[in-house]
Amino acid sequence: MGFWGWVFLFMGVCFAIGIVKAMAESQKHNEQGQALSVLPDFTPAVVFKGAAGGAGIAIDAIGNKFAISSGSLNTKIFKFSDLIAVEVLRNGSAITKTNRGSQVAGAAVGALLLGPVGLLLGGVSGSKRSIEKVDRLSLKIFTNDLMTPVHEIIFFNTPGTKPESILVKSASQELDAWHGRLQTILHMSAQSA
Repeated sequence: MGFWGWVFLFMGVCFAIGIVKAMAESQKHNEQGQALSVLPDFTPAVVFKGAAGGAGIAIDAIGNKFAISSGSLNTKIFKFSDLIAVEVLRNGSAITKTNRGSQVAGAAVGALLLGPVGLLLGGVSGSKRSIEKVDRLSLKIFTNDLMTPVHEIIFFNTPGTKPESILVKSASQELDAWHGRLQTILHMSAQSA
């Protein structure tokens, strides 16, 4: 086999590995959705199946519960009152945090930091504009579970992506919606306390 034969063989193997990885990711994604939709005494109104092999989340608005799933065998249901705090992370760094004791301050800071989806993705400093590549967007959820108090829901995980990418914008909008839902849960819990 000549040089080009080896090159094509190598490319074929890489392609096959990519397909196998995509199929495994799709299978896990489907398992997450299935695990969240068949929970006993739980009727999800909204579901996020997870991205990049991360955990999924669902909210049962009528039952005042939410569930976090890291696969079909690792799903936990929480009451709204179990939610302690939520953080928005970009590239592993928190850009806003809201907890039960500081909803007003957290919402104000969150609005300043997040604002429109575009502000989540880039920063402006004086007359210079710096745009950081987006590697990962996620929510970190803190609960009153002593064994597993912290859960991360990944919305985007592709290193080196430009902020204006349609994939980043779409993930940012989804993250924004879930962050808002969890802030609403925190607000409702604070009001009933």
